[in-house]
Amino acid sequence: MAKGLVLVFHKEEDGSLFEKIILALKNRYSLVSADQLELLLKDKKNTGNICHITFDDGLASFYTVIFPLLKKHQVPVSLFVSPEMITARDNFWFQEIEGYEEGILKNILVNEINISPGKLAGFSCQTIFKCLPVNQIKKVIARYQQNTKCGKKAPQNMSVAQLQEVDASGLVAVGAHTINHPVLRNEDDENCRFEIAASVKGLEKILGHPVKYFAYPNGRPGIDFGEREMNNLEEAGITMAFSTELDTLSAENNLLSIPRMGFARMGLAPSNPLIKFRMNLGKRWIDLRSIGKPTEKKIRKKIKIILAE
Repeated sequence: MAKGLVLVFHKEEDGSLFEKIILALKNRYSLVSADQLELLLKDKKNTGNICHITFDDGLASFYTVIFPLLKKHQVPVSLFVSPEMITARDNFWFQEIEGYEEGILKNILVNEINISPGKLAGFSCQTIFKCLPVNQIKKVIARYQQNTKCGKKAPQNMSVAQLQEVDASGLVAVGAHTINHPVLRNEDDENCRFEIAASVKGLEKILGHPVKYFAYPNGRPGIDFGEREMNNLEEAGITMAFSTELDTLSAENNLLSIPRMGFARMGLAPSNPLIKFRMNLGKRWIDLRSIGKPTEKKIRKKIKIILAE
């Protein structure tokens, strides 16, 4: 019996490949909804051979590419979004900086945080941003846009009408993903509470019903969230929350820190998808790819030490 798991996807634009992934998953697992998963974990039932599929961020490609496939194959999933990005037709900070000239962005960044450029020379701006409060990230991006006159990018995420449609389908459980996608551990108590509570309330206003589920931005336990964040989730009425801890499901999982794994697709293509091989390896595939490489957790710890000097 295969161990149960939760998979996390983000930007999926190849419908042919994703359909093959769906079919391979259906052949190997029982694909369960968020509500079914919550009941299994609450009752500490056997989680073997089950799989729950999740999507983070709410990109427009979810509606145009993924949603039609979910309806075709009747696959239940969860979708975690920011109500602010949906209603304001805005982009997350990491969407805005994609394609930015790294050298210019780094110069603005080191000036903003008042640090010698040499100290952060070996780190990418994206990784450094994951060590900063989100309001500081926004200042750097605004200065970059001002200096380069590039302006904001076109909206990359779903609209209100699209979100309401997928929510009404009965196949998609829409959950909260904060307002601005900060690494919550980087925020002070007030902003951490705001990011969680406002995202839940904002989604409830859009959807017209309670929101029970949440996905932590970035999502690594201990470095991205901890007890404070889980307490804030409980206060906001959240009953189940997902991390990005690389592990399979267990009846002993904390319902506010459920592990999720990405689906590695290096070298995959619709014409030759080694999908079953990847599923058989599971977490070991991620471990194999990481041999000899420092983990993001270790890199960010180094950055935080430098920033604290």
